[in-house]
Amino acid sequence: MSNPETICHHNAIKGGTSRNRYRGTALLAMTMLLAACSDSDPVDSISGDGATTLMMPMADGTALRTFYRLPDGDGPFPTIVVRSPYELPHTPLSGLDDIDYTGIAEEDYANVGWPEVTDNGYALVIQHTRGREGSEGLFSFINERADGVELVEWIRSQPWSDQKIGVTGDSIEAIEAMMLSAEASAGIDAAFAQIGTPDLINGSLIGPGGSLKLETFFLWGADLILTADDNHYEAMGYSPEQTDELRQQMLPIALSAFSEPVAAHTVDVWYPPMLDYAPFAEPFPTWNEILLATPSSDLSIQFDATSTDVPSYYVAAWHDVFASSQITAFANSEGVNPEQRLLILNGTHFTPEQPGAWPIKPMLPWFDYHLKGETSALLDLPRVVFPISNEDDEWYGASTWPPMAAVPEVWHLSATGEVLQPGALAATATRTFNYDPADPVPTVGGKNLNLAAGTFDQQSVREDERADVLSYNSAPLASDLLVAGHLIATVSLSSDAPDTDITVKVLDVSPDGTATLVTEGIQRARFREGLDQALFMSPGTVYELEIDVGHMAWRFEAGNRIGIDISSSNFPQWDRNMNTGTALYISSDGVPAANTIHHGTTTRTSIELPVVSNMSQLTALTELSTTLSE
Repeated sequence: MSNPETICHHNAIKGGTSRNRYRGTALLAMTMLLAACSDSDPVDSISGDGATTLMMPMADGTALRTFYRLPDGDGPFPTIVVRSPYELPHTPLSGLDDIDYTGIAEEDYANVGWPEVTDNGYALVIQHTRGREGSEGLFSFINERADGVELVEWIRSQPWSDQKIGVTGDSIEAIEAMMLSAEASAGIDAAFAQIGTPDLINGSLIGPGGSLKLETFFLWGADLILTADDNHYEAMGYSPEQTDELRQQMLPIALSAFSEPVAAHTVDVWYPPMLDYAPFAEPFPTWNEILLATPSSDLSIQFDATSTDVPSYYVAAWHDVFASSQITAFANSEGVNPEQRLLILNGTHFTPEQPGAWPIKPMLPWFDYHLKGETSALLDLPRVVFPISNEDDEWYGASTWPPMAAVPEVWHLSATGEVLQPGALAATATRTFNYDPADPVPTVGGKNLNLAAGTFDQQSVREDERADVLSYNSAPLASDLLVAGHLIATVSLSSDAPDTDITVKVLDVSPDGTATLVTEGIQRARFREGLDQALFMSPGTVYELEIDVGHMAWRFEAGNRIGIDISSSNFPQWDRNMNTGTALYISSDGVPAANTIHHGTTTRTSIELPVVSNMSQLTALTELSTTLSE
């Protein structure tokens, strides 16, 4: 086995980043490197043609490690900006060619990964955020907007800048880009945000239904804390010895979450109460602030970039953790900001790292149009480009999202376990299941960041296998059914608990019983009227809950059935509701809840599907070029 220094160096030249350590079981091998690499110094200087690294002082004196590389020529140049907590080299964006880092020396990093940007005439600026990768200060997310504004002002003061600036990034970098475009809209000319969300707190980490996206929050947070720069711990008042000890304590906690399947764990040990969880809350103060955030809290407001007039190109992926919030934000702001576009890829959070996943390469044409004024750069493509998720290379275009061709159809659920055709009403009746937080329904695929993501077969967690799941199936479809848009469920619920969760899964059930996950959602009962108020239930009272089941384009084939599963847990994708009505995230003392689902005309339980019946109303994109940016 290689020694730690060799392993760390090898990981760096392979382009490994903190975000792409999370590839299911690959986390085990990659996280083990943290113990050896956590105190390794970043590259202090990067050489290469037109490349410079400097420590840029912010207004409060904190110096942030900033890298820039200029194109050939005298300039001035338009600039593309990335603000990042991750190390160099930077992951290729927008389907840029994959790169083999084998044998590349550290001093040559500046000449790797950047040419497709700088060779197209752009200055590239990457700034590491506070407490990350050699930047000074406390890593907390609190100063992100202000630091970004200072960076933009510095770029505008440089003789090589032509004052045109675009922001871009992937994952958290995309979130940084969106925050900056919202804060400094007058100084940003265009944004390209890939696999991120403009509403990190109240749209993603805390879902639209008010539940905590546990697998994302816990494991991504653990990774960010483990890989924080020594400068962060120094700013927290830790000595080098205390820092090393803290990392050694955190490492097995992060590893344990992937060591065995959910069913093999005692859930309280695997994911203890999150608030004030000392191993993470003490070295990362923002940990508790995220958990306590409301839509009006300072942290929520800082991360809310849903309102901006900067021309923005959003790239989502159907089974990404951020997909629903990103697509919803695009849809909600179309009337406010017509200068935006949406591309949806078919895959998960890490699919964009595969150049072959891109049907087009829109990043550079987008910036060519907005930063260089090249009016033909965007070509004649629709504003929205999306694939059918369960088809091979079938792409469509639309002028808006959801597509205007999609017409909402309401399919009622009956107490006999049927999904009724539109127009058919269910008889008044109920079904009851018992949800025990000590035995939650385990997560099987879905829109995850750290756990396995995607369209997994759900047979192992349907009603035939678990008493705490209610399963519904339609009759076999007489013809193909295409849905494309936003799926919304309505569930009429009564419970003997003051609070509980309701989960809804939409499934594609084939004749052999395979129940493929299409999309899913969850609603915490106390937040049924909004995240800014907690309203508890009274025993026996029926409440109507609306559940955001996410966005999807999916073809149900003739002969298949539409399946709907209703339950109260999906763990550890989402945290468990303890059913007690007490403050969230402070206790593992839960009680079982008897949850009753009401069917009928006055207390309906149903799914609203956006059905496309006339395919000619969509633009079929049969010849999407993979060389659009060349």
